[in-house]
Amino acid sequence: MLAKQVISVSSARSLGFVSQLWVDASSWVVALVEVRPSLLSGDADKFLFDDIYQIGDVVLVQDESVVENEFKLVGLHGLVGYNVVTSRRRNVGKVRGFTFNINSGVLESLELDSFGLTIVPASLVSTYCLFVEDVLDIVSDTIVVHEDAISRVQRLTQRASGAPKICKDLAIR
Repeated sequence: MLAKQVISVSSARSLGFVSQLWVDASSWVVALVEVRPSLLSGDADKFLFDDIYQIGDVVLVQDESVVENEFKLVGLHGLVGYNVVTSRRRNVGKVRGFTFNINSGVLESLELDSFGLTIVPASLVSTYCLFVEDVLDIVSDTIVVHEDAISRVQRLTQRASGAPKICKDLAIR
């Protein structure tokens, strides 16, 4: 959903591009959508995930009034770039993204790699999937998971054999 254009249904006016999704850590649901006039810069506006009318090639909202409210980010997390560690502080990786139910906003899994940067192509690093059920807590910018979550991590992509090795391997094997 990141980088999709947000359009008002009532006026066909562009509100900008999705720059970040904010997750409520108590319910593991996408709560807010952040939009910027440009993908790289500009002041951010936010609207409730529930205000989305439809998601396809673009994100549709009913009208421009969805971005008129001010929202507090207390209890909300961006997740991308967060460290992931086990309850015994064993490093698992960093969040590069996450999957969620497009209708409800409920998070399903975290996508991990060594950097936690979506701009690094998956072909240059190995990526992994960790299910949200394994999360115990979020402390600052660190996600703490069950110690045995490592055994349930699934590989999504493997660094291409010809690609340069630009990072250390994750603790997960």
